[in-house]
Amino acid sequence: MKISRRQTLPFVAAVIMLVSAFTFAPASGETGFTVSASGFYNNYSFASHNGTATYTLNMENTGDSDINDVVITSEFQHNSWFPDNVTFSDGASEEIGFFAIETFGAGTTQQITASVTVGYGVQVDYPEVPVTFNADSGSSTIGSTDVVVVVTNWIAYESNYPDTPEAEVFSIGENHAYQLTVDNIAVVKNPDNTTSPMAIKDAIQVQYPGISGWSVTSDDETWHPFYGGQLAGMNAGASKTWDVKVELTGTVKAGPDVINFQASSTDPDDPMGGMPYYQPYGLSVIPVSAAEFYGVGVSGSGMRNADVSSGPSIQDWNVGIQNNGNTEDTFALTWDVTNVPLGWTLSALPNTSGEIGWQGSYNFDVAMTVPSDALAGTTGTFAMSAVSAGNNSIIATQIFEVTVDQHYGVFLAVDSNSMQANPGSIVDFNFALSNAGNGEDTFSVSIEGPAYWSPVTSVSNLTVAAVSDGQFLASVTIPEDRDAGAESGDIVVTILSSDGETTANMTISAKASQVFDVSMEHTSGSDGKVTIIQDTSKQVIMNVTNNGNGVDTLSLKLVDAPSWASLGATSLDIGRGQTIPVIVTLSPDTAALSGKEYIFKIEATSLDEESEWSSPYITAEIEIKETEVPEVEEEVVEEEDDSPGFGILVSLLAFTFVVMNRRKG
Repeated sequence: MKISRRQTLPFVAAVIMLVSAFTFAPASGETGFTVSASGFYNNYSFASHNGTATYTLNMENTGDSDINDVVITSEFQHNSWFPDNVTFSDGASEEIGFFAIETFGAGTTQQITASVTVGYGVQVDYPEVPVTFNADSGSSTIGSTDVVVVVTNWIAYESNYPDTPEAEVFSIGENHAYQLTVDNIAVVKNPDNTTSPMAIKDAIQVQYPGISGWSVTSDDETWHPFYGGQLAGMNAGASKTWDVKVELTGTVKAGPDVINFQASSTDPDDPMGGMPYYQPYGLSVIPVSAAEFYGVGVSGSGMRNADVSSGPSIQDWNVGIQNNGNTEDTFALTWDVTNVPLGWTLSALPNTSGEIGWQGSYNFDVAMTVPSDALAGTTGTFAMSAVSAGNNSIIATQIFEVTVDQHYGVFLAVDSNSMQANPGSIVDFNFALSNAGNGEDTFSVSIEGPAYWSPVTSVSNLTVAAVSDGQFLASVTIPEDRDAGAESGDIVVTILSSDGETTANMTISAKASQVFDVSMEHTSGSDGKVTIIQDTSKQVIMNVTNNGNGVDTLSLKLVDAPSWASLGATSLDIGRGQTIPVIVTLSPDTAALSGKEYIFKIEATSLDEESEWSSPYITAEIEIKETEVPEVEEEVVEEEDDSPGFGILVSLLAFTFVVMNRRKG
């Protein structure tokens, strides 16, 4: 019966098997001869010292002519082995050292047995001793075959050997019972050249080296869970059989396989421990078959964080599809992209894994591009499912997720970097804050500057949505005692993002405007009223005071004044808090009307050409200048005419003249 076996042979035996059979074929091609051999296992047979290893030699004359005088002999590599160690028999006759066939008919076959005795005189450098059987005709070798004599005290095999148990089909968790046997084949030579079984001390182990997914157990006390069957020697002619249970415990490739046991031993009497003997593979074999099943695994998914502070972000995954079944399979790949935000893009997504062999896998890359305008905290997910073609109920799913990290940025602008106002006033700087990050951010607002100018902001914290703007005020109070043009110096407004690193600042300043405030007053003790005589001159003094906060240049003029009134100056530079007298000169001529009051004032215009100031009124009253009239002597004129009318007329004219002269004076 033909068996599927896993065979691992020692190097020497492997070389021998390569040349284990040769065919003799003359150049004419009219004759041919083949020799092959089989032992207990293939070309192996087993014997202890004094024991015999037996082989069957199969010979065939494949030519069309008889071959005469065919002789079968043995050949050993070491000269301690002699031809007489081999006995040949065809069942009818037995010969030692060689076997002769007088005529080997054309097209006929013949079978003989070759028994190789392992005498104590032979040299055994290695347990596997090669032997060559030659078929000679005349002086030519017409065929040969190689065998191996395995020198051992015991032999282990599956209990059905040379048959094999039926190959059961296993599902995971299923088990079946089998038997393993070890025979003690050691013999001792008797004085009469016969042999008898003998006890051995060999420490024998029959172990399953292990194929992942299979386990072998036994309830026998001499069966170790890890090291298998353990024998510390055997009685003469004894056999040991273990009942073992083989179970499929994991994933193995579907289809037939073998559980192949390794049998070995050591000699406990060897003072150096000795080299262990390993029985050739193939005798302790249990055929098995794993039922098909399907499975799939997926890998490579996971969460990613996207930083879009410098532009679009590409996140990628190396995706794996693993065939977790025990046979070839193909997996359909389906994708759910409904939770990918608009504007986010995915690379090409395959729809099949293609055929994947047992324990194989299929790998590919998939990438998601997150746009630069994605807001912080935005999440994009997509899912992949792999479905087995062998069993569409076998599905594995994995989810890929990307979350946008928050990045920070801020821009700051102000309506004016510098403002001015009157002392005591408050100036407000209107700031615009732009959140250049991609998430809501709370900014701390601080201001630094000279405390005397009381710089403050309308808020200390300002929360602004992503890519949005916010506003706040920075206020500065102009100190009341500041001179015109006095400046605050640099006042710095600083914005700090909630990340503690992103910042922006701007410098502002305030300036005291010039306040124009002028007052005019009469000099002490004066009410501004004067009386002046015609053709005389008199001065009126008006005190002008600068009550503003800076030097002022005043333009002066008289309002409603008579032509004979004049100012000592029409322009006046006056410092802060300074009082300067302004002189008004009155020089009425005789044309000025006596008894009339002339009322007028001084008007001053400040440097700004807008602020005007009026003085208290000046009132000037004119008196007539008195003049001396010469005394006129009256002459009595004797008139010839005694008429009284003429004398009275002369007297009246003289009185009138005197009165008019007094008014002029």
